[in-house]
Amino acid sequence: MSVAPVRCGWPAEQQAERAALTPLYDSRAVGITDLPPLTAPDIARILAVRLHAVPDEDLVAEVHRLSGGNAAAVTAAAGGLAESGMVRVLIGHAQLVAHARILVLPDDDRFVRTLRGLGDVVWRVAKALSLLEHMGATTARLITTATGLSDRTVGEALHRLVRYGFVIGPDGGRAARADGWAFRIPLVARAMQARLGPYERRVTSAIAVRALWARPSTAAGGAPEGNGRGGPAAHDAYLADRILDAGTLLTRGRAARELFRVAERLRTTHGRRAWDWLRTAVELADDPAPGVSAVLAHASDAVHRGDSHVVEETATTLVRAHPLDALTRHTLAAVEITKLAATGDLAGLDARHRAHTAVVDRDSAVLAVLSASLLGLWSEVRDLVARTGLDQHPHPPQRAFGAALAATAMAVAGDPAAVYQSLRNPPAPDAGPPWATGVFGALLHQCEALLAMGDVKTLTAFLDERRLTVDRLPPQDVFLYQFLRGDWREAMANARRLLVNALPTERVPVSALVPARASTMLLAQGWPSRAKAVLDIARSVSTPMAHLLDADEAAAHLFLGRADDARETLRRGLAQASESGYVLGTGPLWSALAVTEAAEGRPDAAVSCLGRLRRAVAADGEGGRLLYLRTRMEAVRLSPALRKASDDTASDGPEAVAVARAWGQPYETARTLLAAAAAPRAKPRGAHLLREAYDRFGQLDALLWRHRTRMAMKDAGITVPDRRRAAQEMDLLLARLVAEGLTNRQLAAALSLSETSVSSRLNRLFRRVGLRSRVELTAAVTMGDPLFDLG
Repeated sequence: MSVAPVRCGWPAEQQAERAALTPLYDSRAVGITDLPPLTAPDIARILAVRLHAVPDEDLVAEVHRLSGGNAAAVTAAAGGLAESGMVRVLIGHAQLVAHARILVLPDDDRFVRTLRGLGDVVWRVAKALSLLEHMGATTARLITTATGLSDRTVGEALHRLVRYGFVIGPDGGRAARADGWAFRIPLVARAMQARLGPYERRVTSAIAVRALWARPSTAAGGAPEGNGRGGPAAHDAYLADRILDAGTLLTRGRAARELFRVAERLRTTHGRRAWDWLRTAVELADDPAPGVSAVLAHASDAVHRGDSHVVEETATTLVRAHPLDALTRHTLAAVEITKLAATGDLAGLDARHRAHTAVVDRDSAVLAVLSASLLGLWSEVRDLVARTGLDQHPHPPQRAFGAALAATAMAVAGDPAAVYQSLRNPPAPDAGPPWATGVFGALLHQCEALLAMGDVKTLTAFLDERRLTVDRLPPQDVFLYQFLRGDWREAMANARRLLVNALPTERVPVSALVPARASTMLLAQGWPSRAKAVLDIARSVSTPMAHLLDADEAAAHLFLGRADDARETLRRGLAQASESGYVLGTGPLWSALAVTEAAEGRPDAAVSCLGRLRRAVAADGEGGRLLYLRTRMEAVRLSPALRKASDDTASDGPEAVAVARAWGQPYETARTLLAAAAAPRAKPRGAHLLREAYDRFGQLDALLWRHRTRMAMKDAGITVPDRRRAAQEMDLLLARLVAEGLTNRQLAAALSLSETSVSSRLNRLFRRVGLRSRVELTAAVTMGDPLFDLG
């Protein structure tokens, strides 16, 4: 068979090649197949092979955007991303690193070499076009102005770029408007921009800005005539970028006003670029005072995004642009404190904290309280607020901040009543300066206290009442909300972004709960090694309230049959919590320890742990009651001695199920249903409970818990629904555990199967998917092979 690749439409001489094939095609001697651009799924498979990991949706979308679906550009982008450090592989997924440098094709790239080979004139026109392709019908004229070339020369160069497939011309069809010129592949346009000299960039950008300012729609803030890509937001970003590049070649006052306007409008969507616009606006403005609050607000947002680079430049920008008053200096100090926490610099944070607490009064207490909270020193937070009267401060922002932090400190110490009391009279959404309260005032601290306590029902009602949405919370909070609501797919994607961009310590205790809950999901979905890896990442830095990680670490140990390691981990966490005065988060530790002791045949120790658990969660309302009831059911089931000694547990199952349904968390409800169905006296309702638990675990992709529920259904003589899907899920669970490095013996112990059964199941799996070894199986699972897609 002979295959001849023929490019359609360009260069012109290759059209003759296609014409020569027409008689052969008409006689059916040959077939012609038009190859469309690569789709996102095509690109995902290429990236998976190149990176040996499942590519994140954002990574696939970025490569798709940069390449325009061109196969050669996809290959170039994939190689450049892998070699540049812009992509990090974490827990089996390849993620784009936020705020990484822009990918630029090297000089030896095929696109760059070909463009240079077209001559100096075409090269100059291509560079100018990379900045002016958004200018619509005026593009060619503006290139003439920028390059000093004649209209005819520019026109010939543009048509030559079209012939060689780099550019879409005025009649290029749907990819460009009929009156515009645009690069076919954005990655090539970016390569040309990177090769502009400083003077070329300034002059060309100034020409673009003046042309935009000359259009009435731009003066009114609307989108100008152009090539139709991106809408008003894209236009504003393009305008701001060109003003940034043009610098002092433009009228300073107007440039500053435009940058302030665009930076404010696009602050939440354009992150780092918006900061560059804002910083330049402050430097260009004759009177930068109006921009100071915008700079501080943006710096606060940057802290929550983990963009410490912005915070580091804030003080320098403000000092250079404007004399600092006392409030601004105070604000900068608070932003710097938060930045130290966000970057994991606890030594620096501790030094700042000691300096702020050396001499503290009501007016300076905010910084001391803020630093203490970020260090996890909650007893000190409570004492500082009480000693300075911060919660009684005459100014509402400081008063709201002090009250919110004091309430959280009480909750950490085991008394959440103050949090719920504060919800009855919350501060206004804008109460509090941005550095102290983050996204929407002191309300944020109240929301995070509810998330730390796991009370998503109250949080949802609270946000609805205030007409606020969850997506305005910091990403850590959004993740926890999604976890509690059972939106595990979205939660896992957010967790990977958080972990890959290293937000280790900001906003205690929420920050410690991110790796803990990510570990919960990973283990439930059959990834024990990944679950442990997430916890190891969290422990690689000094994490305040690290005891919040220990219940999940113990669960990973227990899954692998290491009961002694689990017990040691739990006792270590409880000791650390006791030493620091923490009660919040100790309930899961006492619960896991009680179940472990019961399973190991130590009923007296289990009873003691149950008693400690009951005291730890006494003030936690429905959530604490649910944890205690489920723990007691599981302990009684595992220990015959406890079963004999416990006569008052008959109502535990029905009560726990009722509480779980009211509590409204799918994962907690499913676990409770399974525990209630397995209780000795649950037979009349056991079948119904097991089926519901099975469905709920399925919605979470909790394959490990689905397997345990199937085993319980089999023991109870209950038919498992959809046996074909159940077999597929079992294959996927086995494949994940094999990819995690478990031996057949470990698989048998973890899944409560015999080694013979494990061996036969694996043999059937290998035959079904056409693989021959554990190595091949691991590679297929790691790269997200469709063989293991349940749909």
